[in-house]
Amino acid sequence: MAWGYPRRWLAETASTNDVARDWALAGAPDGALVVAARQTRGRGRRERIWDSPAGAGLYASFVLRPEWPAEQAPNLAIVAGMAAYHALEKAGVANLRIKWPNDVLANGKKICGVLVEPRLGAGRIEFAVVGIGINVGQGAGDFPAGLRLPATSCRLESAPISVDDLLALLVQSLHDAGRAPFGALRAAWIAAGAQEQEPEL
Repeated sequence: MAWGYPRRWLAETASTNDVARDWALAGAPDGALVVAARQTRGRGRRERIWDSPAGAGLYASFVLRPEWPAEQAPNLAIVAGMAAYHALEKAGVANLRIKWPNDVLANGKKICGVLVEPRLGAGRIEFAVVGIGINVGQGAGDFPAGLRLPATSCRLESAPISVDDLLALLVQSLHDAGRAPFGALRAAWIAAGAQEQEPEL
């Protein structure tokens, strides 16, 4: 079966990460994917809200089953962040940077967030759910007030693309990033602007 399948499409769900986690516990294979048109309780790091209006963004969660020891779980954020970065790059979004640890900015504004939720056991990664949210079609007035960072979208960055086409780029980018030499990927992550640590706000 091709990587990125099996795949579950949902018109609406609370959180694609929650659906993917339950599916992983039931045996979903490496590369299984949950995609929703809308999330009612999308979230980012530290339970921050990820605004997920219908049809305006890409809301996807992958099940990963890397054969990695538990101490390497934080590296999954680098893999996922660079996959999103490269997908947006291929979509034509310019002036991209990584904001530690795994937000992607375009012209200094947040266009993508990544949330990695691993399940660890017996000293290894049993599985990880990688949630990636990308702003695709929002206009300037479509973002809620009070965001920690100013937001943007592919549309606002003069790189119009459909959610389906961006998903295809993301699936391929995550597949490639997961199989790239990690040292090179980490070096690219740092070169893209990430730092080893950042004070938590």
